[in-house]
Amino acid sequence: DPRGLPRHGEAPARPREGLTRDASLLGHGCVGADAVTDDRKAAARERFRGLENWLAPSFGPDLRALCEEGVRLDVRQGIRHGVFSTCCALDAGLTPAERRRVVDVAVREANGRIRVSIAPGAVPFDEVVALVRHAADVGASHAHIAYPQSFQPRTNDELVDYVRRVADASPLPICLTANDRTSFHALHPSGVPLDALERLADHPAIVALQLGSLDAGLVLECCERLGDRIAIGTPHLSLLPILSAEFGVRWSGPWPVEAVQSPERPHAVEFLRRLEAGDAAAALAKYWEMAPALGAAARVAMSFAHTGAQHWPLVKYQQWLSGGHGGMTRQPVMRMFQRDMQAVRAGLAAVGVACADDDAAFYAGRARAAA
Repeated sequence: DPRGLPRHGEAPARPREGLTRDASLLGHGCVGADAVTDDRKAAARERFRGLENWLAPSFGPDLRALCEEGVRLDVRQGIRHGVFSTCCALDAGLTPAERRRVVDVAVREANGRIRVSIAPGAVPFDEVVALVRHAADVGASHAHIAYPQSFQPRTNDELVDYVRRVADASPLPICLTANDRTSFHALHPSGVPLDALERLADHPAIVALQLGSLDAGLVLECCERLGDRIAIGTPHLSLLPILSAEFGVRWSGPWPVEAVQSPERPHAVEFLRRLEAGDAAAALAKYWEMAPALGAAARVAMSFAHTGAQHWPLVKYQQWLSGGHGGMTRQPVMRMFQRDMQAVRAGLAAVGVACADDDAAFYAGRARAAA
């Protein structure tokens, strides 16, 4: 329960002797608070429940400066959508100072109502460590770690050494990702370094793994080899009925939740709640109810998935349709095509989501328009 926790900037209570500081895994966002635990992995397995969305940065009309009110609006929208955590996308055209500011604004606005995590992106090691430490200082809950584009380990030892350096330096719990976009095929035919991940799963700071693949063999092996030590999650809702039943998976990792629901019609949130309650029939009924939106979002995503990049303007558009700030992100970004906007809108309309009317207003941004 986040009530009664210190607000941002207040001195937190001292942790009990003999236990380690853990910024918010035992609380629910724990802004500026010291939660205490002697087992971060157990805390993550208990508390990582539900959906995690993206918090892409918002900018002013000329993209020169952050629109902080847009960031605040999107945090409030995440709360309305029912996500348990919102993940700051810090690789979406931000300067080092802006990355830190986005985290500051998000944590302060969340104020313990949801967790705030960070995804530093494919930035150099020193910047990853600096961002994780700053996020911990202001009250973020966990960090999703990627690899620099130039990092091409030849052996599992090289990869393990890099990730351990990050984890050793991190005061936040660390979440890793398993997908083939990192192109570690020299380490495993799938492109996912399974042997390295198995070694890393024993590190006390590494608490979770997001499965970014639909390869059934890879998904099964990850769950069987790692699921007893770290929390497993996936943004692929089609996998969740099986993974929930067989491995107790109940967390998504960051993805554009708003592609399939609105605060008034929280389809994906309700789907996962029903799975966690053990009501598979009701969960599958909800899954098929939101299938038109899932299908529309998937078809659009397939047009750029091979690039290995996030389409941040599309994420912002999906969020804008049900009340988010919207607006473009800085270059380099993928182009917004009207056909994709129409497909996403039609998918949401088919599952009962009332969408914003005028696509032209998306580019201005809702917070600026309101001002």
